[in-house]
Amino acid sequence: MALAVYLRLSQDDLDLGTNGLKNESDSIQNQRLLIKRYISGHADLERLQTLEFVDDGYTGTNFNRPGFQKMMKLVRSGKITCIIAKDLSRFGRNYLEVGDYLEHIFPFLGVRFIAVNDSYDSNGYIGTTGGIDVAFRNLIYQRYSQDLSEKVKSAMHLKMEKGRYVTNCPYGYMKKEGVKHEMIPDPVTAPVVQEIFKAAISGRKTTEIAAMLNARKILTPMEYKKLSRSNQYSDVMWSHQAVLRIIKDYKYTGAMVNFKCENRTIRATTQHRRKPEEWVIVEGSHPPIVTHEEYEAANASLRKVKYYLPEHKDCRDRVYYCGHCGRRLRKTFGTDEYYSCATKLYRKDAVCREISWSRTEIEGILLTAYKAQLQLMDEEYRKIPGTYKERPLQSCRRKQKAAASELAAIKDKNLQFYEKFREGTLTKNQFLQEKEKLLKRKEELQKKLEVLQEEEDDLREEQERASERIGQLAASGGLLDLSDDELRKRMYDEVERVTVYSSREIEIAWKLGNVFETVV
Repeated sequence: MALAVYLRLSQDDLDLGTNGLKNESDSIQNQRLLIKRYISGHADLERLQTLEFVDDGYTGTNFNRPGFQKMMKLVRSGKITCIIAKDLSRFGRNYLEVGDYLEHIFPFLGVRFIAVNDSYDSNGYIGTTGGIDVAFRNLIYQRYSQDLSEKVKSAMHLKMEKGRYVTNCPYGYMKKEGVKHEMIPDPVTAPVVQEIFKAAISGRKTTEIAAMLNARKILTPMEYKKLSRSNQYSDVMWSHQAVLRIIKDYKYTGAMVNFKCENRTIRATTQHRRKPEEWVIVEGSHPPIVTHEEYEAANASLRKVKYYLPEHKDCRDRVYYCGHCGRRLRKTFGTDEYYSCATKLYRKDAVCREISWSRTEIEGILLTAYKAQLQLMDEEYRKIPGTYKERPLQSCRRKQKAAASELAAIKDKNLQFYEKFREGTLTKNQFLQEKEKLLKRKEELQKKLEVLQEEEDDLREEQERASERIGQLAASGGLLDLSDDELRKRMYDEVERVTVYSSREIEIAWKLGNVFETVV
């Protein structure tokens, strides 16, 4: 059993000034020192194994944090019996969810929760809620976070109206040294942007422009950003989408375009695009890389794409990937459907340029492999009754039952020896010796039961996996009776990934796993 120390610091806890943290007591290091001091003053906590979980830079208004999720996984497995945090706001700032954890989830799981600065220890509220003071404290923490978020949002909107950039500099620009929220053309990448616009105006397709940039080994926007931070880059190529994003970005005319997306709620995990007429556009905010005329001419040269109402198509065949560059194979249409790698559009010397499979050919191979997989599973299932043996879980439970019975009998034996001592058939020394033996045996049995309980948990998980596996194997026989058309429809549900290396070599990864795995 372990004690979890939970530490959290969000970006909103950082001050916008030069003095570092808004509240130094909230820093990760100070939270750690405060909790260590608290643990050292409580003997019942000091003897527990300590595990630390940190979410540095994550908001407390939702619980989708990596450190918190990792901690809760161990809590649900029964490996953590106590959680300690600096205060309730470090644990979370959502009034309803924090209350749910304190009043329902933790009591149900038998987990003790301590908030040091709030003088809260769930052991003091067994059978009751935390009281109105705890509820109000959680509500205040949530309101504080909401108020802080509104202030940050207002400050961002003020910067937008002044034409400042509030997210990041687009490719072709760089931060102006010593001045916040202003940008100037990057002498390295601005000429690349100008060249892209000139190529588009001259009539070159976006795929041709991407191929030209790849041939000259010009870093993509993402790789250039990585290089400026770590002096490392990987061989990522330009695509027509990357070229389109640059041509369609109005910021290159010297205008700042902000508020294209927004969060509908505080701390929303997804953003929603706003209508173009709702964007905040401020002309002349920074030096232009292209003129308005060049921007209009480049965008006018783009192929006009007709947009249709979305159709709900079967996309289960999106499991084919190139074994060389890792891209998902694109699908084209003709007398049949064909799968090929799009890399050849951007790199003429690409090793995957020869990859081309018709749907009929590749599905024929997949169907044959799927049938073979089902046949092996059916054969494996037929072997199970003949090789069935007593499950270890049943044996473990019998041992637990025997140990528990012996443990229960110790109390009766101790009472019997005491009665003999009172009757005079046992001397005091004999009674104490027998009592000492029983006490020693009791400790041995208690340790044995703990070990057997852990063994039972492991065996139960193993048996659940085996039962699931047997269920999969049992279904395989019935599937073999289906027609090829029906099997072809089910086949994609069992395929994890198909990696294509050439027009002759493919690798199939099945969701079914290894059919030769031991099932009992």
